[in-house]
Amino acid sequence: MTKDELLPFIEFNNEKEKEEAEFYISVKGVALHCRVLDFLGFLFSLGEKVQWHKVSKLLRTDKATRDVIYIYLATLEEYIRAFVSNKYGNDLQQNFWINGRGERNRIKDNIERGQELFEVLENTEFSCLIKQVENLPIEDRTQLFGDSYCKKNLVAVKELRNAVSHHKFLAGYKLKTCSVDGFEGCSLIDNIKNLRQLLPERYRYGKNGKGGITAELNKIGINLDRNDMYHTTRGTKHENSRQKIKRNSGRYKYKIR
Repeated sequence: MTKDELLPFIEFNNEKEKEEAEFYISVKGVALHCRVLDFLGFLFSLGEKVQWHKVSKLLRTDKATRDVIYIYLATLEEYIRAFVSNKYGNDLQQNFWINGRGERNRIKDNIERGQELFEVLENTEFSCLIKQVENLPIEDRTQLFGDSYCKKNLVAVKELRNAVSHHKFLAGYKLKTCSVDGFEGCSLIDNIKNLRQLLPERYRYGKNGKGGITAELNKIGINLDRNDMYHTTRGTKHENSRQKIKRNSGRYKYKIR
């Protein structure tokens, strides 16, 4: 489908909206906008039209969500590096160091060459850093993440970072299954909750209990503790159809109007 073929399916309130749509379809792609329309429950075969403000609002909120998640993924990465370097910076003779793919990810070799541990970890890609964490003694993993630690949760947060780093449309992205509070799910909200539980306490809720990733997401209309998201009814079905979920509650409330 081309831009000219897509535009007739979108309803505009004024010429300014149409100009905006033409611009963003050109710079973000026809395929992305088709995904958004699909997520909103639009069917091309019925000859319907979807209002542009719904499309643009979903795209804006999705980007805002990625921006918040990106900050706290960076916080998690810094936390892991700090923990490992603080504990082993002066005690490098360990048998759990690994070598990943690529020169920058050869943690064991770079340590043996005499590089400072913090510098080695700072240059290590996130995926390799997660593999290194998985190779640490179990007491370290427990100290880092408490009861939230399991390999499944680290795999899930790695995939979330991959999606965010590549600017994926998160609302429609297939994420990994993670475990939060004893329940398993693969929805976006499950994965954000997984990220939250892996963070140090202060970054989850803030110093006074009213900050952190929880408050930052509240600002853009996402309430993790009420499972409020910005999706549509089609979005609910889209996510729930992919969830391996064992709870009866936790369905989403939707904000697109």
